[in-house]
Amino acid sequence: MIEKDDVTTTENLDASSTWSEKEIKAELRRMFLGGDDWTKEACMGYFLKACQMTNLDKETIQNLALNLYGLFDEFSINDAKNLYYNECHAILSGRKNNG
Repeated sequence: MIEKDDVTTTENLDASSTWSEKEIKAELRRMFLGGDDWTKEACMGYFLKACQMTNLDKETIQNLALNLYGLFDEFSINDAKNLYYNECHAILSGRKNNG
């Protein structure tokens, strides 16, 4: 249960207020993610910006984008986080993963 004191902004709260499921999810996202609206679209935006910055050709960007977009339904957020934590250091340092 979300208590009044646990919520940073209480302008829309009173003892009789009822929040919709959408409002609760938005508030939890704001509380735990610092207000960022993290979506698949935002992820794709970061991806496309990185592709532009590295001057990848259109065919490569399309191939990567289709693969990435498909992962949203096949790969859980937890799986993605685990992969990031397990693989990121090796990738960024240029080492090959032994796993």
